[in-house]
Amino acid sequence: MFKATTTYTVSPQTKLDEIFPDGLPIGAFIDKGRCAIGATYGEIINKTRSTLIAVPNISILLNKQASHPEIDIVYGEKGYEDVVAMLSVYKPGHKILTTPEGVRKIMIAAQETGRLTELYTKWFLLLDECHTFISEHYREGILEPFDHFWNFHNRSLISATPYPFSDPQFEEKLNLHQIRFNAELGTVTLVNAVSVIGTLNYLLQNLDKFPGNVHIFYNSVTEIKNAILRSGITDFNIFCADDKDHKNLNKLGDLVKYFVSEPKDGIYKKVNFYTSKYFEGWDLYDDNATVVLVTDVHKSHTKVGASSKGKQAIGRLRNPAYQVIHITNHNHSKAVKSLGAFKEEYLFEANYLIKQYNERVSDFTIKGIAIKEDEQLNRYADIDKETKLATLNLMKLDQQINEAANNEIYNHISYIQKDWEDAFFNVKLQYSDKKLETETKIKRKSAAVQLQEDYLALLTFKREQEESTLFFIGNTPEQQIKSTNPTAYLAYQHLDEATMLKLKYNIKKVQAAIIMKENIEAERKLLKLLKQTFKVGEKYTNKYIKSKLQEFYNQLNIRDENGKIRVATATQLGERGRFEIKDDKLSNNKGQRESALLIVRPQFELKMAA
Repeated sequence: MFKATTTYTVSPQTKLDEIFPDGLPIGAFIDKGRCAIGATYGEIINKTRSTLIAVPNISILLNKQASHPEIDIVYGEKGYEDVVAMLSVYKPGHKILTTPEGVRKIMIAAQETGRLTELYTKWFLLLDECHTFISEHYREGILEPFDHFWNFHNRSLISATPYPFSDPQFEEKLNLHQIRFNAELGTVTLVNAVSVIGTLNYLLQNLDKFPGNVHIFYNSVTEIKNAILRSGITDFNIFCADDKDHKNLNKLGDLVKYFVSEPKDGIYKKVNFYTSKYFEGWDLYDDNATVVLVTDVHKSHTKVGASSKGKQAIGRLRNPAYQVIHITNHNHSKAVKSLGAFKEEYLFEANYLIKQYNERVSDFTIKGIAIKEDEQLNRYADIDKETKLATLNLMKLDQQINEAANNEIYNHISYIQKDWEDAFFNVKLQYSDKKLETETKIKRKSAAVQLQEDYLALLTFKREQEESTLFFIGNTPEQQIKSTNPTAYLAYQHLDEATMLKLKYNIKKVQAAIIMKENIEAERKLLKLLKQTFKVGEKYTNKYIKSKLQEFYNQLNIRDENGKIRVATATQLGERGRFEIKDDKLSNNKGQRESALLIVRPQFELKMAA
């Protein structure tokens, strides 16, 4: 429990300066509820205090300085002397914006210029988009601010998509301010795709369906390159990180000429691709734009939380969107693990690894053996440079928990939908059957495996109640499987999952069971026809009975065990559940005696149960 919790319920259009007219509260964990609510802007123009603001990436720094030239920014290109110069000049209401990695550079400069105590006691430290400290675990210096955060007398954190940190200090020392809305923030079209790459390719080949530009957030440089080459589009930008080894640019190959370092007004093309560097913090102004998030369970680094990174990505657009689309697939599993369960599991693993490691350190030290670095342990712990002993880092622990928990929503499309809804969005659930030609030509699986996959897909479709499709996306799973695998479709109509498991999805056994089930259902209709056709106490020639039965078998598609229309005989009128009959004779119109059957009484109460 936080020291205190205050909840504000407002309209989606409300800005933070309306909620906090005197500026952002100090000692606060602020859940601002949505992007573009004016947090950084409000702090920059607040001249009543000096503020150090840590933001996720360089794009935000450049974006904010372009709008507010009076602020100072610190990032990789800024050297020690630059930071010392910033700190040496006193400015009332001084604002320094930095990346998380830049905080260390600022604190070293402050210490060496004798201003560290001043920063700790008089400056306000604001950690903006604070969820990124957990979500961007791959950045070596992302946790630098937390070497100093608790030393600041005036400190706060803020995010539209906050993470519930495990470190108890957050709740023990901070007040929670959470903003909720009295209306939805917008609508997300969630596309449940048979093939993510096929659906994205179809979208890119139908750009005329979108009146404005399309902005695609897809955390894979390789997959962005593949999508471009596949679709043949020519009017596009690629926004991705360019590290010191140029790994991303090397992946782009000949497409590197379309790389753009920073997004800004006036440079957008019909299609604009963004990797995770651009999921947070910057402002996208583009009229009538469509925003697309792409995730794929087969490419783990693309799987981002809908209510966290997804919400941040679509929040870049400051204009009203023409459409917001999330193209994804899922694992077709209704199993889900709670965040609390992940925390318990990962904490146990971390403590176990630390204990084992520290015991090795003690043993190796006694024997004078150098201990090797443990990469798995580094995911959870800090290693003391002198003693070599490991201690648990709860922020690192949260990084592992968050990644696993985000992946969990991709077990099933309904969990992804709920994640969007929890983020205050209306969700329009859609379906796409689009595949690439190369995917449709892949050799089919065994008949039993294909039957199982298609049958379970139809059951999932039924549960999800996906009744409509995007106007340009194609057939429903029911329509698709009915045409490609009629046995699976008939099994879905007539046999339950327990029966299919018992039959082990054996094609011949399933087909026989379908015939039996269809015959049982047809038999009920047959009994009604028999009751209308044959009267108790009357005699009918065998020839007539056989003719009528065959007519009914044909009409109702009653089949034998081989799947062929059943061949009628007169005596079948006496089968269980039909009539009790008795052999007799009947004169025909020529006066000749023919074999006939007397209808003694009905036995409809003995009809076969389904």
